[in-house]
Amino acid sequence: MQIFLQDSHAYPGCRARLPADPPAGEIDVVLCFADGIEAPGRLAPSADGLRLEIASYRTAAGTSIPRKTWLLRQDDAGWKITARCADLA
Repeated sequence: MQIFLQDSHAYPGCRARLPADPPAGEIDVVLCFADGIEAPGRLAPSADGLRLEIASYRTAAGTSIPRKTWLLRQDDAGWKITARCADLA
C-alpha cells in the first residue's frame, strides 16, 4: 500500500492521501513524498486514529530524516498528521 504525503517530510498538519478504507490491521507501506523520494513504513490502527512509522530516509535535497512515528487522524478534508507519537507520551 502507498501513502502519499504533501511535502518532503512529515510534520503535524501535513496532509496524507491513503486508500479509501485503510486496512484494519498492521501493514507495511511505502511512503511517497512530494519531492519524489520513497521510504518504507508501517501503518497500524490506534485508539486515536492510525499510527504511521516512517523509516529513516534522505530527502531529495539531501537532508537526513531519522525514523519517526506519527499519529494520523481523519477530518472533513481527509487524513493528516496530527502529532509525533513521542510527543504524546
